[in-house]
Amino acid sequence: MSLIEAVTIPKWGMTMTEGTITQWMIGEGETVVRGQEILEIETTKVTNVLEAAAGGILRRVVLPEGTTAPVGALAGVIADEAATAEEIDAFIASYADRLGTGEGGEGGAAAPRTVTVDGATINLLEAGEASEDIVLFLHGFGGDLTTWLFNQPAVAEKMRTVSVDLPGHGGSSPAAGNDVVSTISSTVGAATRDLGQGKIHLVGHSFGGAIAARIAASDPTRVASLTLLAPIGLSKTMSRDFLVDFIAAERRRPLQGVLERLFADPSKITNDMVEGTLRFKRLEGVPEALSAIADAIADEDRQLQSIGETLGALACPVLLIWGEQDQIVPAPNAGDLPANVELRIIPDVGHMPQMEASSTVNDAIIENINRA
Repeated sequence: MSLIEAVTIPKWGMTMTEGTITQWMIGEGETVVRGQEILEIETTKVTNVLEAAAGGILRRVVLPEGTTAPVGALAGVIADEAATAEEIDAFIASYADRLGTGEGGEGGAAAPRTVTVDGATINLLEAGEASEDIVLFLHGFGGDLTTWLFNQPAVAEKMRTVSVDLPGHGGSSPAAGNDVVSTISSTVGAATRDLGQGKIHLVGHSFGGAIAARIAASDPTRVASLTLLAPIGLSKTMSRDFLVDFIAAERRRPLQGVLERLFADPSKITNDMVEGTLRFKRLEGVPEALSAIADAIADEDRQLQSIGETLGALACPVLLIWGEQDQIVPAPNAGDLPANVELRIIPDVGHMPQMEASSTVNDAIIENINRA
């Protein structure tokens, strides 16, 4: 039987409904190996590449560069040499009736919802089979739950997942109080208790890594694993300028320059990502909330948070993932970390490994969860 595989517009992020093909990285008739980067797609958040799910030959490009198509739409066909043109035509025709819906309703977008905790509103997005145990995703400074658009869907195939807008970000209400880090940690921790009483696998990025560490320290018997991506609090050095410049940028061009520092490959940033961040920064209470958080992260000389001892006291698996080209929070020396902490460095990646090396990060998250 001939091997014929579909190349479809992927669902990166639970709210994604469509993507624009910006580049085919191989041409018709070229050989493809499984895992090879074959297609570049732009979403409203970021530009990313699609890897081939199977090896063979790219026999047909169905959607040319520049096409915007819904999740699940057939973009191309990979097949072996034995597949005839008629078989490929029939395969393509079979997609016509479900163009834009995807198998299993892939084209539908999940909707975030809000919960109220101690008078604060927390915006969150759930995905995966219902269960008491959850994987909780916590983004970094200035981000939101769409930081995990390449990660939550992959993990949700195996477990129940929840991504959260931290207080002062996205659709959550601004954080209040003098100790903003403690306030955010306790609010998010309380929200997770309302979601279920099972085990929690925490995944935190940058500032969200410090929040994850605090949640783990406050309830260590409930936290089953901890996966942190470039977390603050493990050395004294970081780019305080990034925090200051992010808050100060009020126009598109300056903000794009700031956001480019997050990536080893700045071309991944889209216009929609910049515009969306600008709109968020203009919301009432957001500049003040971000300033308070920035002041809690670092002063002119050093980082102010410290999570090393907290991680060392945990009994659960603890994994750190860092981009080798991180310009915001440099990777610590492995020898300076607690003995129970594993550190993985990803080459050619900046401060956003979950976006620039999503497949590698997803595999690592699932592996660490399985160690629990």
